[in-house]
Amino acid sequence: MTLLFLGEDNPGDVFLIKEALREHAVACELLVANDGAEVREYFSKVERDGARVPDLVLLDLNLPKISGMDLLRRIKNIPCCRDTPVVIISSSDSPRDRLESQALGAHSYIRKASVLEEYLQLGAVIKRILEA
Repeated sequence: MTLLFLGEDNPGDVFLIKEALREHAVACELLVANDGAEVREYFSKVERDGARVPDLVLLDLNLPKISGMDLLRRIKNIPCCRDTPVVIISSSDSPRDRLESQALGAHSYIRKASVLEEYLQLGAVIKRILEA
């Protein structure tokens, strides 16, 4: 089964992402980390202990404890994760954030929608990435 890893501290956004996946029939196991330290710990296990590499990582930039940008850099420096698509999901619309995440190897950058219907379209984007 497809493994998705989500680094997101907002329970409302976690709920909406789960709904978006359900809405677009994305069959997957979803692991959720609530802060940057939890994300770092999981990927340390991937690197050190051979834990399963996710098929796709969804990462909020504004995580507590360790920023999403620092985590993106770390994930992309793990040899077995280099080709893992990482999608940045953020409320930031800063061109600087977009450019930096792209330079660090993010697959794409998606701004969190403020309208439910737009947020649910995230499921379609995830489905396309997984099918590619």
